[in-house]
Amino acid sequence: MKIALVLMMAAVVLPKAKVPFIAGDGNGGFYVSHVVGGTFKVAHVRAGKWSPARTIAGGNLLVNSADYPSIAVDGKRLLASWSTRNAHGSVIHLAESRDGGTTWSKAVTPHPDVVSQFGFVSLLPRGAVFLDGRALPGGMEGAGDMQLRATDALLDPRVCDCCQTATAMTSAGPVVAYRDRSEKEIRDISIVRKTAKGWTQPKTLHADGWQIEGCPVNGPQLDGRGRRVVAAWFTGAQNDPRVQVAFSNDAGATFSAPLRVTAGPTMGRVDVAWLDDDRAVVTYLAGGALHARRVSRNGTMGAPLRIAAAGGFPRLAVSKENVAVVWTADDGVHFRELERLK
Repeated sequence: MKIALVLMMAAVVLPKAKVPFIAGDGNGGFYVSHVVGGTFKVAHVRAGKWSPARTIAGGNLLVNSADYPSIAVDGKRLLASWSTRNAHGSVIHLAESRDGGTTWSKAVTPHPDVVSQFGFVSLLPRGAVFLDGRALPGGMEGAGDMQLRATDALLDPRVCDCCQTATAMTSAGPVVAYRDRSEKEIRDISIVRKTAKGWTQPKTLHADGWQIEGCPVNGPQLDGRGRRVVAAWFTGAQNDPRVQVAFSNDAGATFSAPLRVTAGPTMGRVDVAWLDDDRAVVTYLAGGALHARRVSRNGTMGAPLRIAAAGGFPRLAVSKENVAVVWTADDGVHFRELERLK
């Protein structure tokens, strides 16, 4: 069975909004978060009907195109993360809602109260994973080592300074992907997992061998489905910028050899989500536009679908039979559904 992707209705635009994030509600609808007028908001959409945008947080939000608020759905819970400024550093805040985003719990912070850079959060059902600058001189990047931490543990003492992190839930526990950083400035993607014995040691997903002196600001993405995990990432190794995808059947312990998703130049900025047990969809930027491509575990791929001119870091979600993407453009945040043709 082949699955193609086609565009559905025209994009819905949220005027003057920026830095969107999207999560499926598991019932065919989606939650879309964004920042507008200095306020972090979330709305629900299903079958073209939008709820009023509800406020999650406001104030001194720390927002840029690469590090921005996010949301996740865990059963009946809606989770949210955002950051605020603290002197020369930043503070992470986590909260949850049990009524579709109408009301929110008191926010908690998953790290010490020190002046440092904390950010690039990926949410877990309990807590989060994030980049942690407490070991940097003065808490700011430029010297020293950025760390990767979960709410309950140090996961890696030296990682890339400003690439997004990613998490996925499997039936065996959470999996985390991030851009690592070796002493020789090799910045490939690594994986850590939480098992019954605790967090595993970091393991390179694939040895691309990308040696680069600075952070490319281009993190990986994951999605989990039972014991299956799909990972997508950008690499510039061998002076050949490309997006790659790999699959795991053992909850992220091992991955297949990577499949190349892009044929020509690309900016990366990927996202990925399972369509069913064997197929996933990958999104990426190339030629100033957002593209999507269906990829199967057996290596077959659909034709790339150009969605629209786009910037920022577009995001993707699947909810039952529905697929949707969000991205930033000059006039605000765009939301568009894609159709799966079987």
